[in-house]
Amino acid sequence: MKFTHTLKFQIGLALLALIALFSFFSLHTLKILDEQRTQGALLRLAGELQATAQHMAMQAMNYEKNTPQDTAAYTRDLRLYYRDLMNNTAQFDDICKAFSSGDFQRQLEMHEPMNPVLGENTLNAAFALEQYWKHFLLDLDKTMGPDDMPHLASAAKLIVDRNPELLENTRNLLKALDTDIQQRTRETNIIIRASFVVALIIAVGIMFWFYQRVLRPLGAAVEGFHQVSTGNFAYQLPLKADNEIGFIARSFNQLASRLKNLFRLTTRLQEGSDLDETLEFVSKNFPELLPLDWVGVLFVSSDGNIQLERAYADGEPEELGILRFSLKNTLLEDCLNSGQPLHIPDIRETALQSSSYRFLQVLSERGRRDAIFLPVTSRSPIPGVLVFATRQAHAYQKEHMELLSNLATVITLSFSRTLKLAEHARLAAIGQFVSDIAHEIRTPLATVSMALDYFETTELPEPARKRLALAEQEMARINRLLADILLYARPFSLNPVKTDICPILQNTIDSQLSQAREKQLSIQLHCSQSSLPLVADADRLQQIFINLINNAVDAAIPGSTVEIDAAPADDEVLRVSIKNLGEVIAEENLERVFEPFFTTKSDGTGLGLAITRRLVQAHGGSISLQSDSNGTVFVLRIPRML
Repeated sequence: MKFTHTLKFQIGLALLALIALFSFFSLHTLKILDEQRTQGALLRLAGELQATAQHMAMQAMNYEKNTPQDTAAYTRDLRLYYRDLMNNTAQFDDICKAFSSGDFQRQLEMHEPMNPVLGENTLNAAFALEQYWKHFLLDLDKTMGPDDMPHLASAAKLIVDRNPELLENTRNLLKALDTDIQQRTRETNIIIRASFVVALIIAVGIMFWFYQRVLRPLGAAVEGFHQVSTGNFAYQLPLKADNEIGFIARSFNQLASRLKNLFRLTTRLQEGSDLDETLEFVSKNFPELLPLDWVGVLFVSSDGNIQLERAYADGEPEELGILRFSLKNTLLEDCLNSGQPLHIPDIRETALQSSSYRFLQVLSERGRRDAIFLPVTSRSPIPGVLVFATRQAHAYQKEHMELLSNLATVITLSFSRTLKLAEHARLAAIGQFVSDIAHEIRTPLATVSMALDYFETTELPEPARKRLALAEQEMARINRLLADILLYARPFSLNPVKTDICPILQNTIDSQLSQAREKQLSIQLHCSQSSLPLVADADRLQQIFINLINNAVDAAIPGSTVEIDAAPADDEVLRVSIKNLGEVIAEENLERVFEPFFTTKSDGTGLGLAITRRLVQAHGGSISLQSDSNGTVFVLRIPRML
């Protein structure tokens, strides 16, 4: 951006123009005031000329009327009238010369320190007055005679006779001066008006420029920020100015475009469940945000290695075969441990630093020069690293790193969700497969069961009879396992109705009494209220309590008591605890007991508690297990939802 195109320069120039206009008008106003004072002073001087001429005429007329009759009177008049006459002629002569020469410095020092310029008409009138005055003085000197004995009476008569003509010349000067002053005033007014119009045009032009170049673009920018704040990321500012506001507009448009692409990418990542589709989408759309021509994802395997799972180059899948690397002492390991994006500005140089950097060597062999590692660990079922790379050396600048640092959480969480969806799809497929296998196994098992039933009616030796009984037990165990597998694999459907948890618990206890008596156990139920209503599937609740009470009876020591307490946890949740005195469960197994196929019983399937937790969660509740020397307690929290 050129400095002359910046608002800093342009606004500064506009302010200087306004300051220049203000200075011009201030100086011009001062000049006009000076001229007005000068004109006033000139008029006063011209008035003094006229007043002096009139004074000399009045003195002369008085002297003619009162001509002295003796020497004493003459001496008195010589001392008074002659001296006054000389002073008046000297003053008139001095002012007259100032007008004719145009030099008023000495005369105006008495009034104002000025040196005005007279107009041509005034100078002509002043010249005519001066010529007449010179002749007047010569005639006056001749008439008065010697200075020691001047003829005052003759001089007075001359002054009275010549005074009208002198006054006429003086009035001509005053009239010419007044005409020149009026002319100059008109010219000054024209200049003032013209200057005001020019200044007004310049000021309006500056205001229009300021509106067009500053206020209007700022208004558009404000509207743009408002549009983006409401979620319209596609909004673009129509500004192309080569100044700071244009830079803001371009930055805003870039930001809005990035937000739009990010929103689109995030939406696509949230929708994606296929790793190939997700990587392909990233490889084709991320180049709008940062330099990118290669993207790949590596996953950590259980053996401590890391494997390149998928890769796309220039938007197309890249077939690289099986690439497995040791994770130890690599930058990939550093990235996973730190949980932060890692920038490798020069892949070729960095790959030479250690023989363990085999993945960087692979990238270098494929012509990539700059890369960024993004860890995919947060809530991801499989830890991994998402890699962005480009052929340009040092392509990723600070702005790209800041962008990725800000987007890292969103990208990794979205990518983790994609992996979760893929993992869930894989588990769903496995569940469907297991369910199908269970159904297929049941048919041959039914045939085997019928064969065993046949041998029950046949005379067999004792050893064979024992083997038959063992086979029937194992057959029953397999059937239970298949039933549990089918129950766990298929989705649950609930039939919620308004019911009461206390009768359900009591019915469940009644069904377990025979098993409890065999171990000399007692089962005690305590409901804090006579009725604890809730909305739930009564059959599923009974299934939950059968599993838990059956486990408690199996684990309790003979002669002990299984305690069941039911009470409101708060207004919206019921709490049920089932406690038995039995062997303490190891701490590392407290959470594992709810995992499918985990069991410590020789004849257990490991699915009972897993199914129980799924049933509890289907009701929107939770189940936990505590075990210490005081006993083992299952705690259920089930919403009442009344």
